[in-house]
Amino acid sequence: MLFLCEKVTRQDGAAVRILKCRSLDTMAVVPETVRGLPVRELASYVFSSHSAYGVEENPKAFWWDEETPAAEGAETGSGEKTPAAGETEIGSGRDALAAEEDGSADRARELPPLEGNRLEEVVLPRSLRKVGAYAFYNCGNLKKLEVYSTTLDWGAGVFNGCRAVRELVLHVDEQRPSAMREILAELRQTLDVWYLAEGTDERTRLVFPEYFEEAVENTPARILVTETHGCGQRYRNAFVQTQFQFKEYDMLFAHVQVQEPEALTARLALGRLMYPYRLEESCRRIYLEYLSGHAAAAGAEAVRSDRMDQLQWLFEHVTYDGPQMDELLEIAGKAGNGGAVSYLMEQKRRSGTVKRRRFSL
Repeated sequence: MLFLCEKVTRQDGAAVRILKCRSLDTMAVVPETVRGLPVRELASYVFSSHSAYGVEENPKAFWWDEETPAAEGAETGSGEKTPAAGETEIGSGRDALAAEEDGSADRARELPPLEGNRLEEVVLPRSLRKVGAYAFYNCGNLKKLEVYSTTLDWGAGVFNGCRAVRELVLHVDEQRPSAMREILAELRQTLDVWYLAEGTDERTRLVFPEYFEEAVENTPARILVTETHGCGQRYRNAFVQTQFQFKEYDMLFAHVQVQEPEALTARLALGRLMYPYRLEESCRRIYLEYLSGHAAAAGAEAVRSDRMDQLQWLFEHVTYDGPQMDELLEIAGKAGNGGAVSYLMEQKRRSGTVKRRRFSL
């Protein structure tokens, strides 16, 4: 994986800006440092196929190979340092010649750009402070994003056209301002969010339902009224300033029970119960009561998504009768989930609901 980089000067010191990426993979792991300098910025349109024309001809840019260990370049007679191996500058004169000699220029030409619909997963570093405008514009197959809450500067339209994003892994420093609210506001589809509290081993799995807004014309009054559909907007407003409020999130469960599908509601409740970070006892009882009353739907969701950890948790905390187990076995069989079939058969045997067949001659 090659990254086109540029050295920049920021208020917090010298740093690196990522301009483009080339790779055979569909996952981009942005490095923490390049040439000993922290990676602080992603350029505008960095992973978009609509990038600025001529970005790779920038004379100040250089290719950096993540697979080559960082090393200092050799001193030249003029006191300057040649680019380290794997970090060859692309420019003119000596730098261009060095690029041809170590092959990085050839590798850059051979590797396809990792952009647009080729991009499926992105991991951003803790050092990052700024994401340029339209950085992921029209990355239609981007499904998963991992980011730190301390990346506060998000440009306009960062996730325009990213309708396939379904999972967000968010490392949150609860002692500092957070970008969590801003990121969630940009992604209006249903999201499964792993909330990882920095400096601790605590985590929880949150579900943010989808919502959309519709402009409806009030013809007699000749005005447009904006109507919001889905309770996802309520969940995305569970903040005080930039800090996420777990109690407010949990208190919204009554709305999701009415407005969202049973499978999504069960997944939300299950995530909070399995990872009960900052979950109050009163809310825990409400979630558990819902799962007890919708055990079949919760189990079916776990089987279809092939989440054996969820299925096992349900059987440890919720009671299933024979017909419910038969229903889950049928779903697992149709889904080709052999692990779930074996587990469910074992649970039926232990509960004594397996019917023994008798043969007579």
